[in-house]
Amino acid sequence: MVIDFKSKKIEGLFRQIYIILFLFLLVMPFLLLLTKNGLYPFIVLESIFLIIISILSVSILKLKISIDGNLLLIKIIFTVYKTDITKIYKVRKGETMWSGVNKFGTSANGLIIFTKHLNDLYITPENEELFLNELQKINPNIILEKI
Repeated sequence: MVIDFKSKKIEGLFRQIYIILFLFLLVMPFLLLLTKNGLYPFIVLESIFLIIISILSVSILKLKISIDGNLLLIKIIFTVYKTDITKIYKVRKGETMWSGVNKFGTSANGLIIFTKHLNDLYITPENEELFLNELQKINPNIILEKI
């Protein structure tokens, strides 16, 4: 049985970072137009930046956290992260986005999942309590920490 969880909506600092990044990527190529390099470098650079913005937007909008049997999966369009829930030994609640090795969160406060493979995961499920309950049903030995 597969249980899907949405990630939290972008808020606060994350929203500001993405807005600044998107504006920078959109405006930066226009500086080429001010120089005498012609239109071709502008079109190439703007196309590259639009591809980057598209990939970032899709990764934000399509991020899904799934529990499939004993596996915790992070999916964007395809599975980008997979770990065995029985290998999780601790979940820390209230972490910031600057924690963890693998970051798949869209909010400043989320969960850090520690596994025996030392590949910490930062996620931000919309309903944290339900998510933690589902994890503990599969692995009751998970230690929950709050910061």
